[in-house]
Amino acid sequence: MTGQPALRRNLTLPLVTLYGLGNILGAGVYVLIGKVAGEAGYFAPLSFIVASILAGITAFSYCELSSRYPVSAGEAAYVRNGFNIPGLSLWAGLLIILTRVVSAATISRGFAGYLSVFVTLPDWLVIGALLFSLCLISIAGVAQSVSVAAIFTLVEIGGLVLILYVSAPALALLPESMDKFSGPLSMNTAAGVFGGAFLAFYAYIGFEDMVNLAEEVK
Repeated sequence: MTGQPALRRNLTLPLVTLYGLGNILGAGVYVLIGKVAGEAGYFAPLSFIVASILAGITAFSYCELSSRYPVSAGEAAYVRNGFNIPGLSLWAGLLIILTRVVSAATISRGFAGYLSVFVTLPDWLVIGALLFSLCLISIAGVAQSVSVAAIFTLVEIGGLVLILYVSAPALALLPESMDKFSGPLSMNTAAGVFGGAFLAFYAYIGFEDMVNLAEEVK
């Protein structure tokens, strides 16, 4: 056998796009929006705007780097090629693994909370069953994993559309309430906005997950 083994390129642009979008919606809208509102109050939209600007700068950097180094484990590869320090790239990879563990725990906990509205089950059982199921899907292959993620993304989008449809009458009252969203920023509210932005930034990790699939995209 000659040459290095290569990953199979069987992911399309729509699949990868839905995969990244699903990460953003699942973490940001369905899990963290209440936490962000708890920090920033009526200024929660501003927190998301601040976080999106910061994430956008990072995302454009990832766009450039992923085109230069279209490989899996992108972040570690970027650090290795940028600084040429093997130990530093190793630590970058380990930190990415740690963030994935925290991300999985956060989203699994959010899933258990939503499911409890319909079915009363122990949280440990729901979280364990969810993680085990996702593990089996991952073992099946990346194409299957991303396809399942794309399906759930469409479900998430459908949920948001349903929420907008149900709350449409209340949107007519929005102009009367705009003063609540545009009041003066004090030190306390500014701290709340940035605290909310700190949490909301977590919602925009979808682009980071997408670059790690670069080696498997057609």
